Parts: sequence; structure tokens; C-alpha cells
Amino acid sequence: MRRHPFVIAALGMGALFLALHLGGGRQSVGVLSGTVVGGPWRMGFGVIYALSWFGAVLVAPVLLLAGLADVMSGRVRRARH
Repeated sequence: MRRHPFVIAALGMGALFLALHLGGGRQSVGVLSGTVVGGPWRMGFGVIYALSWFGAVLVAPVLLLAGLADVMSGRVRRARH
């Protein structure tokens, strides 16, 4: 079975977010409200965590739906021929 690149990208985004969440990234997101605790390293970690959250919540579902639609359209094309 061939894996679709959209599905792989969506799963990768979810895995990245999960790794950052388990690594304690949620405590570093204070940078969004202007409260930086822990210096520039924690601020960068918070920004990366926030971007990965947006990717996992907003982009990954769209990629999954696009991959599903592409797979289904390929099956319809093969069935017609």
C-alpha cells in the first residue's frame, strides 16, 4: 500500500506537537501574552510549541482531508477505466 504524502505530513505534524507537549512546551507559551519566563531559550521553545499547535489543529486536518480526497479520486479514476 502506497502512503500518501499529505497523510504523512499530517501525521508528522501531530507527532511533532505530541513530542513538544510531552517535553513541557505548554509552560513556555507565556510568550504569546508577553510574559517570558526562563530566558530566550524558553521563549523560542514556546514559539515553536505554539506554531506546532497551530499546525496540528489547523493544517493537519486539512492535509488529512486532502489526502483522503486524492485517494478516493484515484479509486474513482481506476474504476472507470
